[in-house]
Amino acid sequence: MKSNSNQKSLLIILSVALIVVSSTFLISIFARGYRLDTSSGFQLKATGLLSVTSKPKLASVYVNNLLKTVTDDTINLPPGSYHLKITKNGYYPWEKEIQIKPELVNQVEIQLFRSSTELKPLTEHQIINPAASPDGQKIVYALASSSATKKGNGLYLMEFTDLPLLMSLNSERQLFQSTTSLDWSNFIFEFSPDSKQILATSTKKSLVYLFSLDQNQNVNNLSDISPHLPQIKKEWELSREKIVKNKLTKIPADFQPFIATNSAILLLNTSEDKLLYQPAIDGQLPILLPSPPPTQSTQNQQRNLNRGSFYVYDFKEDTNFLIGSTTLSQISWIPYSNNLLFTENNQIRVCDYDATNYQTIYSDSSSPKILLPTPDGYRLIIPRNTLDSITLRDR
Repeated sequence: MKSNSNQKSLLIILSVALIVVSSTFLISIFARGYRLDTSSGFQLKATGLLSVTSKPKLASVYVNNLLKTVTDDTINLPPGSYHLKITKNGYYPWEKEIQIKPELVNQVEIQLFRSSTELKPLTEHQIINPAASPDGQKIVYALASSSATKKGNGLYLMEFTDLPLLMSLNSERQLFQSTTSLDWSNFIFEFSPDSKQILATSTKKSLVYLFSLDQNQNVNNLSDISPHLPQIKKEWELSREKIVKNKLTKIPADFQPFIATNSAILLLNTSEDKLLYQPAIDGQLPILLPSPPPTQSTQNQQRNLNRGSFYVYDFKEDTNFLIGSTTLSQISWIPYSNNLLFTENNQIRVCDYDATNYQTIYSDSSSPKILLPTPDGYRLIIPRNTLDSITLRDR
C-alpha cells in the first residue's frame, strides 16, 4: 500500500516536472519568434519580431499597405522584406523598407513631424544682429530705440535649457543698457568656443569689447581690447582645436583619417553612437567591423566619399549614409533623436540619420541665418526680425 502511494507521488512529481519543462520550452521558442504553421501540416516555423515605437504614440502601423497595429507594439512576421509605413493625422507619413530576420527583433524608433507648423514669437520687439552660442543654449541680440517698446534699449541674452520652453521664456535678460555713447545695435557679436564669453565688435568704430557671461555685467568695466584681438582670436582657435581633439577621442582610430577635422561639421548625436561629418578627401570608406551585428541596417549605404558632402556614420553598425551635398547648410542633430535638421533652398528640412524620410517643416522667401534647436529637442528657435520658434516634435 505504501509502495503504491510512493509510486503515485513520484508520478505526480514527474508529471509536474514534465509540464514545467514543456511549458518553459514552449515559452522560450515562442519568445524567439517561432509560430505554429498549419498551412502544410503542424510544424514550427521561425519568424522575426518587429517592434515599432513612435513619438507621438498611437500611430497606425502598415506592413505592405495592410494595417497591422498601432505604435507602441510588437508583431511577428515571417522572414523577408517589407514596406513599413507609419501614419497619424496631422503628421507627415513615415516610410521605410525593412528586413525581418528569423529569431531577431527589428526595433524601429520613429519620430513623426507635424505636416503644418507656424511661427510663434518669443519676443514682441525687433532684434538686431543675433548670434547663437556653440553649445546651442544661448542667443545674444540687441534692441534698438525703434523696436524697443516695453523693453529698454541695449544688449540682451536669452538662454534655453532642457526644461519645457514655456518655463524658459523668462530667461531673457539685459546684459547692458544702451547709452548715448554706446549703442549696442551698432555691434556684431561672437561667442567664445566654450560659450562663456562674448566678443562685441563695433560696425562704426574701431572698437571691440570682450566680456564674460559668468560675471555680473557693468558697462563701466568694459574697455576696448582691439590691441589684444589677434591674441584672443588665436586662443579661441586653440580652444576649438582642443574641442575637436576631445571629439576625436570618441571616434575609432581607423575612421579618423576620413574626417575633415578642420570642418565645422563634426557632430555626435546625443547618445554618441552616430557621427555627422564631412570627409577630408575623396575616397572609399573600408569595412571597419569584420563581423557587423545581425541587426545591421539594410538601408542603402554610401561608402564612396566625396569631399564636402555630409555623411552620418553609425559606430555600432559600421554603416555610412550620404545625407546631402554642399547645397545643405546649418546642418545639425536634433537633440535626443536620430534626426537631422538643415536648410536647403529656403526650406527648413529634417530627415532620418540613414538618409530616409526627408520632410520640409517650414519654408520662407529666404533661409534663416540661424537655426537653433532647443536643448530638449522639441522646439526650433529662428531669429528673424523678432525671435521666433516652431514646434519640432511633440512630447
